[in-house]
Amino acid sequence: MESIDNNIKKATTWKAPACVHDRISKDNNINFLRLFLAYMVVFFHSAELSGSSYPFSKFFDGEIAVYGFFIISGFLIIRSYWSSPSLKDYYIRRSKRLLPAYFIVVIGCIVFLSYYSSLSTSDYFKSSQTIKYFFSNIIFLNFLQPSLPGVFAENRLQAVNGSLWTIKVEVCFYVILPIIGHLMSKLKTKFRMNLLLCFLYVFGLAYKFLCLHIAEKSGNKIFVELSRQLPGAIQYFAVGIFCAVNYELIRKYEKYLVVPAIIIVAIYYALGNWYLLPIGLGVIVMYIGFNFKRLNGIGKIGDYSYGVYIFHFPIIQILTSLGYFKLNKDVTLLVVLGLVFSISYLSWHFLEKKVLKR
Repeated sequence: MESIDNNIKKATTWKAPACVHDRISKDNNINFLRLFLAYMVVFFHSAELSGSSYPFSKFFDGEIAVYGFFIISGFLIIRSYWSSPSLKDYYIRRSKRLLPAYFIVVIGCIVFLSYYSSLSTSDYFKSSQTIKYFFSNIIFLNFLQPSLPGVFAENRLQAVNGSLWTIKVEVCFYVILPIIGHLMSKLKTKFRMNLLLCFLYVFGLAYKFLCLHIAEKSGNKIFVELSRQLPGAIQYFAVGIFCAVNYELIRKYEKYLVVPAIIIVAIYYALGNWYLLPIGLGVIVMYIGFNFKRLNGIGKIGDYSYGVYIFHFPIIQILTSLGYFKLNKDVTLLVVLGLVFSISYLSWHFLEKKVLKR
């Protein structure tokens, strides 16, 4: 009898609370939206790293794109957690999605970029910087050693892959999500769940404000960096979870919410007020994600967004160091887009998808 009871508890612990029964439409644009956000970051970094000026540059904000990713993660991962048969299964699924391609890009950059280093191959691999780069990046502490010895020394930024800092934030979110999900299951009603999410939202804002305040007073930029980490980004994940919990309500009133949401984002760009930005972005993400049916098919062949995001930065850095952007910035941008998609395509079909099916 005890064994049966334990099995029942194990089977029900991870289910969504009874009040969260909204059926999310399968005809959505989530994959398209993730791919679009990933390419926003590609355009942003192409201009930023190469020092090139493009007419569209101001419309592609890499930071906003990253925040959009965080909102989508909150929306999807809470559902993934509740649909997992156990905590072990949840972590295995998250690890399979995140780690294989991540390890490939870290190790691949170390090996491949040895050809671009000003050091000899022997000195390069013996360098303490190379060793530190490997260990720091493999455990997601990219800021400890963002560059490799003798690589990209003449570039505007020497970092090998500046996009990887967000993976650390994602991993931290994956780790704490079961705590959030468990608390929400105990709270039972949507009202109480929403109160918890509001608390997380305010807590994230307070932490970010405190870090930025200390940075301004002390002049220590490390606090600016800390403001971007968890819990300074938890409000975006909280908005995504809120959208998942209140899916039908948001879909019902989305056409009335989208205009105020756009105004909120516009105010952010005009005045720099970031307190309401997660809410505005959340509404826009939901509106684009579940409307415009013509976009439904884009991204359903494969989920290339993760590959686009983690592989693009070193590609841009290599082409910048070789001087291609100075020769012809427009053609080089097209080359970047082609190379990034090709590598992401291979990564998805020959690595990521196969690992997920195991």
